[in-house]
Amino acid sequence: MADAQPFPERPITMVVPFAAGGAADATGRILAEGMSKVLGKAVIIENVGGAGGATGTARVKNARPDGYTIGLGHTGTLAAAVTVMPKLPHNPKTDFAYLGVVATTPNIIFVRKDFPANDLKEFIAVAQQKKEQLTFGHSGNGAASHITCLLFFGLIKAPPTYVPYRGFGQTVNDIIAGKIDGSCDLVASVAGQAQSGLVKALVVASKDRSPTLPDVPTAVEAGIPEFQAETWTGLFAPRNTPKPILDILGKAVAAALNDPEVDKRLATIGARVPDADGRGAAAMQKLVAAEIDRWADILNKAGFKPD
Repeated sequence: MADAQPFPERPITMVVPFAAGGAADATGRILAEGMSKVLGKAVIIENVGGAGGATGTARVKNARPDGYTIGLGHTGTLAAAVTVMPKLPHNPKTDFAYLGVVATTPNIIFVRKDFPANDLKEFIAVAQQKKEQLTFGHSGNGAASHITCLLFFGLIKAPPTYVPYRGFGQTVNDIIAGKIDGSCDLVASVAGQAQSGLVKALVVASKDRSPTLPDVPTAVEAGIPEFQAETWTGLFAPRNTPKPILDILGKAVAAALNDPEVDKRLATIGARVPDADGRGAAAMQKLVAAEIDRWADILNKAGFKPD
């Protein structure tokens, strides 16, 4: 019997469940390049948008479990989506073999540059007056931008009209064009537009300010300490992927995260590499289970009702 060929023999596909241009896409591309160096084969990004990330995530669930298709997921697609989408086509607790958490980044509330509010206090006053006349975009039910908005507007008791998009690029373009009022996406998605003044950043949903946008106050500083929404991002493979292949992929993820260039590039987009204890497969499996319960509680308290 011939010896099995070493893995990988050919390029690996990393499915990013959103359109190109947002934080998930940027994070995936940075990790893909880092992993490619370690594996000796290209890791190619495949953007599969739709249904708040559920379409692309299902693509990984249904892929052949041979290590050649892996996925990128985050707080929205692997945790909050369980509550937001009762008919979710995957079970994050049982359908995947996790490779590890690769980055965390806080979310941010931002609006069009001519919105009639210059800080969070002024924005809340306008939002509570306008309510459904206010329009906020997101990348689909269950996406990080969606659940962050649900949490924030639930806290201030002023639900806007939500406008779903297939990805961040379309959302931010319409905000810049003045077609909608704002969004609640990741710092890593909108840092460039905020720095250049194309949009107005109001508050970061974290306890500490973002090094990428140091002038933007935290939720604690702005008077809403309950508004904490830091998005974690991780990688996974289909269930039943052989352990030797998972080990190779996991080591490639770990090596990429230890690469100073990867760390630097993630920091540039406002993302942070987790410490060693929070990175690996076991840590991600535990995190997913805990976050499913945490976001169910958050969304239920916010009064969210799935369609």
